[in-house]
Amino acid sequence: MPKKQNDQVSRGLTDREVKSLHLKHGFNVIESDQRFSALKVLLSQFTSPLIYILLIAAIITWFLGDLIDTGVIMAAVIVNTVLGFYQEYKAQKSLEALSQVLSPKATVIRDGHQQEIDATDLVPGDYVIIQSGMRIPADGVIAKHKNFSVNEAILTGESQSVTKTAVKTTANLLTRFVSVKHRTDTKGKESVYLGTIVQSGRAEMVVTFTGHATQVGQIATALKETSEVLTPLQQKIKRLSSQLAIMVTGVALLITLIGVATGNSFQDIFTLSVAIAVAAIPEGLAVSLTAILAIGMQRILKRRAIVRKLVAAEVLGSVTVICADKTGTITEGKMKVTHTDTTSQIDLVTAAVLGNDLNDPLEISMWEWAKTEIKKLKTISSIDWLVNKYPIIDIFPFNPKHRFAAKMTSGTIYIVGAPEILLKEADLSSKERKSWQKKIDDFAKQGFRLVGFATKHTNDNKIASSTVLTKSRWLGLMVFQDPIRDGVAKALKKTNRAGIDTKVITGDYLETALAIMSQLGYHLEPNQIMEGHELTNIAKSDLAARLKIVKLFARTTPEQKLKIVTALQESGQVVAMTGDGVNDAPALKKADIGIVVSTASDVSKETADMVLLDDNFATITAAIEEGRGIFSNLRKVIVYLLADAFSEIFIIVSSLILGLPLPVTAAQILWINFIDDGFPNLALTIDPKEKGLLKLPPIPKETQILDKEVKTIIALVSVSASIMVLTIFNWYNNHYTFEYARTMAFTVLAISTLFYVFSTRSLHRPIWLDNIFQNKWLVISVLVGFILQAMVVYVPILQTVFKTVPLKLADWLVVGVSGLVIISVIEVVKWAFIHDLFNTNKARV
Repeated sequence: MPKKQNDQVSRGLTDREVKSLHLKHGFNVIESDQRFSALKVLLSQFTSPLIYILLIAAIITWFLGDLIDTGVIMAAVIVNTVLGFYQEYKAQKSLEALSQVLSPKATVIRDGHQQEIDATDLVPGDYVIIQSGMRIPADGVIAKHKNFSVNEAILTGESQSVTKTAVKTTANLLTRFVSVKHRTDTKGKESVYLGTIVQSGRAEMVVTFTGHATQVGQIATALKETSEVLTPLQQKIKRLSSQLAIMVTGVALLITLIGVATGNSFQDIFTLSVAIAVAAIPEGLAVSLTAILAIGMQRILKRRAIVRKLVAAEVLGSVTVICADKTGTITEGKMKVTHTDTTSQIDLVTAAVLGNDLNDPLEISMWEWAKTEIKKLKTISSIDWLVNKYPIIDIFPFNPKHRFAAKMTSGTIYIVGAPEILLKEADLSSKERKSWQKKIDDFAKQGFRLVGFATKHTNDNKIASSTVLTKSRWLGLMVFQDPIRDGVAKALKKTNRAGIDTKVITGDYLETALAIMSQLGYHLEPNQIMEGHELTNIAKSDLAARLKIVKLFARTTPEQKLKIVTALQESGQVVAMTGDGVNDAPALKKADIGIVVSTASDVSKETADMVLLDDNFATITAAIEEGRGIFSNLRKVIVYLLADAFSEIFIIVSSLILGLPLPVTAAQILWINFIDDGFPNLALTIDPKEKGLLKLPPIPKETQILDKEVKTIIALVSVSASIMVLTIFNWYNNHYTFEYARTMAFTVLAISTLFYVFSTRSLHRPIWLDNIFQNKWLVISVLVGFILQAMVVYVPILQTVFKTVPLKLADWLVVGVSGLVIISVIEVVKWAFIHDLFNTNKARV
């Protein structure tokens, strides 16, 4: 570590200098080739097969001279484009806003004050503090460092970390290092580069290049965004849409052939077939799904969590096990030294400073304690004095397997680690060892976290890891407290009621973990506890059996966390895993949902699927509830759209087979599809989540979009609606004019969808227990639908376009009763499945 630094550099830039440098160098951003724009969203609306079908139909009807049908079809194109654009644009804007929330941060010194800023605001000359687990936010050179190494695999392809050194002087840094040579020298010991990962230690750097001028910026392809991959649910929707499109196209051709064969004009039957195809192909499902996912992610954000990937929002509803890291989610993660017990206060302070990497909250707390204690000691003037007087000549970094770290100065080794590990090898009498062990046990039972300290004299210049602990001098204990977060106990009860098992995993001493569990209301039996040493030796088959009952894993390593997650997944569980450190990254990546706290390392955040902004376990429960709501809302949209589409198909096919006149026209079907169904469909995508979702079991991963209940509702609604419409049409056709009968059939079909949309809002609660006014936009869209349908029936110009005639007041009573009949059909199906749920405890939402 250099002893002299340029004060001007270490005080950082002034606000005036920052503004000037921003104008000169721009922001620290590497622009992506793929950017969201309203124009792209608008143009994408014209790439839909549905639009192609409508445009072809419009051209054919225009050549056939039917200008009214041509106008109706083109109006349908415009309405579909506008609604699709609005829905997709809003969803993409939501996703774009979410992506900005987790923008990288950087800790800088400006005007002599430390502050956190967006990494995009960095400029050449900024003085930045970086430490283990972070990604380097820009290119720069090291001004100060402590045991600092960096993984530069993103540039060099070599996974082995590179040990860095500081420049000898920071004078004229920018003029000395902003050069072509520096820009291309990826092995420079004094240089660090954007995107590389801090492997260990802490450093202070001066930024030399930002944005496109950085090493990574020069390699443009290294940071180009890849195309967005469809999530599993989106893939299912796409397959479903394709299958329905093929089926409906076949039905449309069949309708055309049968219609022409039975004497209908080609023009009428062709346009009707097109309308049926357009109505039945659920092109809006894919956009609706994206909208539902984006809105769900926004709702999760309001509950203090950020979902980084769409696929995670889907999987949340299926989580069956939460592997919760104790520190930071169950506890506050704010470590504080409550007291110490030592054989030498001076040596303990020295060990706390020299053996410290400032890598986590515990080490930071230890550092703050040392600063306070130094003020009381006359033999040590300051931390800087101590660091400079005893330079480190060798390091044995902390290893989860060994559970200690060691630093060597001239003639002395300072050891920091798990107290039971250090105590076992320390040069103590049996009586002294037992006394200290009792203290450790007593502190642990009270829920405290403990760190042990030892020292050893040596004549060597390198640490021998195999003998470093042997005959070491025991210095004592440092006792930390990390209180349980408010609301965690309540959240754990919620997750248990939701059918989700919670397993607490910690690297802490067993007694400490047991004390925390006791405070949460868990009084565990011996077979519900497993320690790291048992995990190491247990057979895979035995572990699978034990995982069913174990609630607490203590003294675990990151590798063992990965082992636990893998074993749970192999037994069919959907696993959410929490963590915060670089070493947690493998387990976080392996889990179905990787969750990190807001203070986690940059590497862990990038690996994770979800970030807890408030670091609270209760937020995980809230996010799972929202995940279930996402799946629930998707099912509502599917039931609503497909039930109406298949009703129209059954009506047309049945009327052709029975030799009846066609009850509805192509224009009428398009009206129902885009107006009567369109606005309620939009409103359903923003429907509030249902109550009681956490009282249901998790959604099985293999659950199909069109499950048994959804298929049953769609089939029965379609059949009952077609029977009802055909019966009403036939009766009115026998007693009134054909135009009057067709107006009634059209109105019954249109209004019934506005009735039963409220019944589809919940598939596990009867409509009379649901608050239909909870979604004001749905109520408004239904009222608008009623008004527009009345206009079609009574406004002369619309009567001409849609071939309708005015209805009597009594006819509207028939329309209303028809809607109630459809609601009754849906409620009977729901009752049957709810009854089945309570008896067999099947998972459904």
